[in-house]
This record gives sequence, C-alpha cells and structure tokens, in this order.
Amino acid sequence: MLKFALMQLLWDFRRNESTAVQRFRYSDTELRHEMAFDGNGDMVLHQISAIKTIANREEEAFSGYVLDSSFGYALVPDVFQNAEHPALTDPLQHIAVEGGFVLTAAEGKTIPAALPLYRLAQEQAKGKSHYVLVHVHEHRVTVAAFSDQKPLLLNTFPAGNEAEALYFTLAPFKRAGISISEVTVSVLADATTHANLLQQFGRFIPHVKPFTITLPYEVGQYPPHADISLLLYTLSQCGLPAEP
Repeated sequence: MLKFALMQLLWDFRRNESTAVQRFRYSDTELRHEMAFDGNGDMVLHQISAIKTIANREEEAFSGYVLDSSFGYALVPDVFQNAEHPALTDPLQHIAVEGGFVLTAAEGKTIPAALPLYRLAQEQAKGKSHYVLVHVHEHRVTVAAFSDQKPLLLNTFPAGNEAEALYFTLAPFKRAGISISEVTVSVLADATTHANLLQQFGRFIPHVKPFTITLPYEVGQYPPHADISLLLYTLSQCGLPAEP
C-alpha cells in the first residue's frame, strides 16, 4: 500500500478539464498544487489542497510533470552539456534556456523549481545592468542572478531565516565586485513571509521590490500561495513535451 495524503481543498478552478493534455504538480509537507492545460495552452484546472493527514491507502498515479524545489540541477553553457556532473544521477536531461545555456537534471518528469524561476528572472533582467530574483520557500532560497543580462548564478541554498536568504541573494554580486547599489532585487515568497523579507532586505538593498505575480485570473481573485502557482504556470510555458 502507498501512503495517501488526505486533503482539504483551498482553491478549485475547473473549466473543461476533460480537454487537458498536460498536467503539472507541486507538493511539499503541507500543500499540493495541481494545474492542467489544454492543447492551446489555456488553463483548465487549478487546485490547491492542504495536506491534513497521511493514511495507508493506494494513491492514483500521476503521469504529469512534478515541480520539485529540492531536485538537483546545474545551469551550464550548452557546449558543456555532455560533460560529467558528479552530483547528478545519470541518465540526464538537458533543458535549453535562452542565452546559450541548458539546465541539466536527472532524466524524467521531475523538474527543478529553479527552471521556471530562471525563466521569470531572465525576462525581468532585460534592460537592467544587474538583477536578481530570489524565491524563499520551505527553508530554501533559490537565487537567479544576472549581470549585463547574462546569468551570474542559479542555485538553491538552505536558508533558515531572512538573514541567510539575504546573504545568498547578495553573495554573487559581492563576489563579482558589483556594488549592491547597482543591483535590482525582486523577492518572491508566500504572503506570510513576504513582508518580513522585504523589510529585512530593504535595510541593506536600495532597490528591492516584490515580484509582480501574473496569473490568468482577475486581479484580486488570485489564489493563496500564489508564488508556487506562478512557478507552475510558468513551467507550463517552458515548452516541455505534452503527455502521450
């Protein structure tokens, strides 16, 4: 028997779910997010559930892509994509991103949460000298840093508090000799930690702001835990193959 999570539904959007051709899921110790899209890329399902208890029941298999914030990865120039990666398990998959880089991870349908974060940061870095998007979630901080619109760092670190998140956010620029006054910082987190992060970061960073979340809902009707919803929605636009 498999362990099955008993859920409390927090958000439930459905529209022609039977037309879904691609599904995405994210789970952590407390929440499960699921999205589905039709052949035109329109969202037909979005559910967020709180995990209440664990029971020994058989769980229905999930055939879609699973977003994982703890999944190992490496961002490398595409000319080195076939090099050995001792920290990653073969066989590997190489997901192309703009600018001549690939994100390398173990082959399969588990995708590092750093991929959609990188896509969001890359778009926001356009026209900026130095930019970083930082996502804080589940005692981890993922940093996507750019200098002159080229990737400076993409990595995930353990972070138990705001001070540690701040250190990892600024470290790539300090290492490169770039003044923090020249860096634009965007912060992505859930609503319960956002305010504390911005207050702490604002003490040391002149140009810091919350990342603007855009989802296919009317403004004011966004779901809870919208940071994870944004990453799932962005992953759907990363060109991953549809389910057979």
